[in-house]
Amino acid sequence: MRKGTVNFHRHLARWLDLPPDVTADVPRIQMVGSYQVMVENHRGVDFFSDSEILLKVDGGKIQIRGEKLTIRSIFPEEIRIEGHIVEMRFTE
Repeated sequence: MRKGTVNFHRHLARWLDLPPDVTADVPRIQMVGSYQVMVENHRGVDFFSDSEILLKVDGGKIQIRGEKLTIRSIFPEEIRIEGHIVEMRFTE
């Protein structure tokens, strides 16, 4: 997303008193313990193994590392990953 568009979405969210993830294309991550993670606004899977998953997102990638990782469901805007999640990080 272009910088001007990102700034517009931030200002719009602030003006309407909305959370930034509602108006911008930023990833939204929900974790349930260390065994499930749901990522909204992803742009696809870049790499997958049972110990590491790389998700493409605007501005970079999300790296998820763990044991016995599986993709339980995947949709154009949401992915659910299960397994023993050890580490999660953003990379550019």
